[in-house]
Amino acid sequence: MSTPTYEITILDATGWTATICAEHIAKGFPTNTKWCIAGRSAAKLEALRQDLRAINPDRLEPDIYVIPQLDGEGLDPLVKNTKVLTTGIGPYHRHGTPVVEACARDGTHYLDFSTETAWIAQMIRDFHEVAKTSGAIIIPAISGSSAPSDLVAWLIACYLRKQGLPAASEIVCSGKLSMLGMQGSSLHTVLDVAETYGINGWLTSDTSVLLPDPKHVVKKSKGLLGHVYDQHLGHLTTSFVARGSESVVQRSAALNPKIYGQNFVYEEYSPATGLISALLMHIVTKLGILLLAVPWFRSFVRGKSFDRGSGPDRDESRKIESAEWKAASYVTGKNQWRWQNSATRGRWLTWRQF
Repeated sequence: MSTPTYEITILDATGWTATICAEHIAKGFPTNTKWCIAGRSAAKLEALRQDLRAINPDRLEPDIYVIPQLDGEGLDPLVKNTKVLTTGIGPYHRHGTPVVEACARDGTHYLDFSTETAWIAQMIRDFHEVAKTSGAIIIPAISGSSAPSDLVAWLIACYLRKQGLPAASEIVCSGKLSMLGMQGSSLHTVLDVAETYGINGWLTSDTSVLLPDPKHVVKKSKGLLGHVYDQHLGHLTTSFVARGSESVVQRSAALNPKIYGQNFVYEEYSPATGLISALLMHIVTKLGILLLAVPWFRSFVRGKSFDRGSGPDRDESRKIESAEWKAASYVTGKNQWRWQNSATRGRWLTWRQF
């Protein structure tokens, strides 16, 4: 098998999130990294390359690959020629399946920014064994909603193992996103997912959908009307993104039992200032989910949102937007907390999105 020309390729590189990814590579990756930006419009790709040149004129410029169509014939020449492919071409349940299939078949490592849990579950069913055979590593959901959850859980689990402590039986997490506004493609994807798969997944909060063996999930109560009080994290309430994040972490744990241990449970919430605040946030979240099932409401939101590929002002976003995840782990129960000391050392994950 020939050595791929590119170390990394970004597909749909001119999209909102993929452009941020390309800028990050231009700023921070080794200057001799061989990479490629791919998409359907040669003019847009060239404009992006000029912007990247202005960011760092001393590095290797990315090659441009114009992909005629998203099928095996159009994808294979690109996929076979790169080690890692990152794709931002969404909604993934409409456009992403051929990309996953090509990477799984050709042995190319794959990353995406999907938040579409039902689609990810379908990709696991269809291509997990194919990827194992080819050696491809498929990592969906590296977005700002799921990746920090997965990282926090992994850091805590590894810390406990490194200290010679028992594996965590439960990790409770508080996740907070501060945004100037939701970019158009992400909001349209939420609406498209509701239209395609329905809202049942959000309402039932089933986090077993990505597991190799769903029978191994230990169900935990989410508390009365979504409110939970944790002695270390304070008041917590229902999180709209929790179902996807919990599903991702539970799959990571199932695939790494030596790190996480058996019967591991991950729970994620939004922080609240008190009981009343938690109840109101829970009601608003559930009401919003119910409204997603109504066609006229989806049409109304589409009409008020940013267009696909556009969003709030990037410079203003850098000043305001952030993401903060705080977590506590328990070994055999909530009376044996094994992460308390780390709280005073600032080991909770905090970072800016841009």
